[in-house]
Amino acid sequence: MDEPIENEDGSVDVELPDMATEVQEMPDGSAVVTMEDVEGPEESPDFYDNLAETMHIGEMDEIAVRYLDLLEKDKEARKERDKKYEEGLKRTGMGNDAPGGATFAGASKVVHPAMAEGCVDFAARAMKELFPPDGPVRTKIIGKVDDEKTDRAERKRDYMNWQITEQIEEFRDEQEQLLTQLPLGGSQYFKIWYDENKKRPCVEFLPIDRVILPFAATNFYTAQRAADVNEITQWEFKRRVKSGMYRDIDFFRATQEVEPTAAQKANNKIEGKQWDDNDDGVRKVFHIYTWLELEDDKFSDGESAPYILMIDELSREVVGLYRNWEETDETMTKLDWIVEFKFIPWRGVYAIGLPHLIGGLSAGLTGALRALLDSAHINNAATMLKLKGAKMSGQSQQVDVTQVAEIEAAPGVDDIRKIAMPMPFNPPSQVLFELLGWLDKAAKGVVTTAEEKIADVNANSPVGTTQALIEQGAVVFSAIHARLHDSQARVLKILARLNRWYLDEQRKGEVIADLEISREDFATNTDVVPVSDPHIFSETQRMAQMQAVMALMQGNPDVFNKKKVIERFLKQLKVPAINELMVDVPAPEMRTIADENAAMSIGQPAYAYIQQDHIAHIQGHLQFANDPAYGSNPFFAPQFTPNAIEHIKQHMTLWYLNRMNGYVQEARKGKPVTNYEDVKLTGIIDQVFAAVGQHVTLDTQEAFQQIMPELQKLVERNKQFQQPPQLPPDAQVVKDTSMAETQRKAQKDQSEAQFAAQKLQAEQQEHQMDVQAKIAIENAKLTHQTIQNFGQAPPNVAQQPPQQPPQLPPPQGVPNGNIG
Repeated sequence: MDEPIENEDGSVDVELPDMATEVQEMPDGSAVVTMEDVEGPEESPDFYDNLAETMHIGEMDEIAVRYLDLLEKDKEARKERDKKYEEGLKRTGMGNDAPGGATFAGASKVVHPAMAEGCVDFAARAMKELFPPDGPVRTKIIGKVDDEKTDRAERKRDYMNWQITEQIEEFRDEQEQLLTQLPLGGSQYFKIWYDENKKRPCVEFLPIDRVILPFAATNFYTAQRAADVNEITQWEFKRRVKSGMYRDIDFFRATQEVEPTAAQKANNKIEGKQWDDNDDGVRKVFHIYTWLELEDDKFSDGESAPYILMIDELSREVVGLYRNWEETDETMTKLDWIVEFKFIPWRGVYAIGLPHLIGGLSAGLTGALRALLDSAHINNAATMLKLKGAKMSGQSQQVDVTQVAEIEAAPGVDDIRKIAMPMPFNPPSQVLFELLGWLDKAAKGVVTTAEEKIADVNANSPVGTTQALIEQGAVVFSAIHARLHDSQARVLKILARLNRWYLDEQRKGEVIADLEISREDFATNTDVVPVSDPHIFSETQRMAQMQAVMALMQGNPDVFNKKKVIERFLKQLKVPAINELMVDVPAPEMRTIADENAAMSIGQPAYAYIQQDHIAHIQGHLQFANDPAYGSNPFFAPQFTPNAIEHIKQHMTLWYLNRMNGYVQEARKGKPVTNYEDVKLTGIIDQVFAAVGQHVTLDTQEAFQQIMPELQKLVERNKQFQQPPQLPPDAQVVKDTSMAETQRKAQKDQSEAQFAAQKLQAEQQEHQMDVQAKIAIENAKLTHQTIQNFGQAPPNVAQQPPQQPPQLPPPQGVPNGNIG
């Protein structure tokens, strides 16, 4: 880093090195700069050099003798574990040396496939989850997500997926070997290192019999020492010497057979390998990851520190000694280069596998199967007792199928059945056959899952039922796959460290050459994780989970992103080219007013941006909306109007933000608010925004005075094109039934009302007719009486005008005399 340059105002300009940095602005205006260290062997070759080239030969020889003796004791302490692995390999039956069974000629040597089936089934399931076709790496950003973190994580994901699937060509094959052997050994190991000649990382599967741990070890990663046995040819040994990995020693060519382990012998029979001459010069080199106290090491100052010690067994010399921590690590934390994969943990450093779990069941299955086959074979074989003195001898009396043969009997024997008798063996036992079935079921219960029940799940199954079946199916293997997920994460961390050290010198393919990846991207590696899910380990479980999500989406459509759910469902179904099936939604982009109006007219959304003139945009959209030929035309309006309302809402919101933040920045002399999280300032900032809001309210009234009426018209116009929301089928049936019942009741009530009105009208007419008849009768009586009175009256009375008839009282039941 260059010397800082002091300015006239007292500030200092500092030129930062070309590496990833994180700048945090402090409340007082200062800044804290965190520089991510990416130093490695390229920057500090002295620290990572082979110390065996410079150490005293006598001290190295002493170390070699001591550690070779320790390794012999460690191997002796773990001998029984090697035998258990050997037994598991034999129990697969692939080497034709499974123990047990009868010894007579023609006895069955068949082996029950429970052990082999468990290994193959487990490896197939696990490999599909750990290594999908697109690669085993995905992104997972911890903490606050921003574009920079997302872009960096995606670059690393793409590069590492390319590395694992193409650059490291042996990765998949080595990991598949590990997974097939994991159930047999219980623990297996995966080694990652950088090859200077190939200019890329390399990986290798280490079976458990090639990893030596001390008797006192209880955990692989914290063991006092751990050694992996490298069986390499003479050519490979010289190549490593040439690359500088091993120091050059007086070379002795290996001529004798390398002593194999018991598991290696069993595996050689499976492979069909037989030792001939050691033409390739195969030899053993031990890579020991241990702790040493080296007085001459200036970086450790004689303290106990982690080192990698490499010893050639044939010459008993140290060929390599490396510091096993990073130069910038003051704690001298041991670096991992070997990852342990466990099947089922148990007490001690090694996990247990199928030979421990079902070894006895496998032996019983093989024994029962062989006994049944031997019994059937014996009952169908020509085994008999011959009467002494009968003239039957040797091969001359062998009878072929369809042949008629004659034999001579002893004197007095007149029945051929008196000459020979078949041996009375018992037929195959039904009890043994049932026992075989029980043993088979018991063995498979350990190594299988309840997926057959999950397969019965359909889209109409309740979510709770689906989840319960998923949990039931994950009982046996979920914990194992969680451990595999953790081990795979360790593999990715080692690979990311190698990329941080050697990325610039790695050979890159044409596909990845344009990817802007750098060593600084790998300074921190918490954002890339295995693609496997530690909770779900099968396609059946994942499909049941997706069906549960689809059912929830149908019942709660407002809380789900339908497009994303359907995309994930199609991806789960392995449907190719999903984007071609989905509606193409254009990516957001800043457009002119005319382009936005055109896009919204054809049903595409428009997006507002903070730097646009929001009032001008709103006016332009309202002008288009009120144009009879365009926005208000029924041909355009149904699609344009709802998009325009939503888009204008965005502009109004951004206008409000601009005004609020503008006033606040003006009050703070042009400085934006960046320290709102400071608890000492939060309340003060809230008060400032509240005061500024009053000014913004006045500005809003002035700016939108003429716009608001037009917006109201646009909203009313949009209501004309809105259709009532469609109900789910079951709710629609309830609604239609309710409407039909309501209409029936309304028609019934209307009919009853009409009938009552007609009845009332008839009664009123009848009553009126009765009243009129009574009035007519009374009038007639009164007229008759008046005439009689007039005839009997004196003359002066007869000349007087006739009197008016008295007013009759109103008829009962008719108010005020008004009828009807």
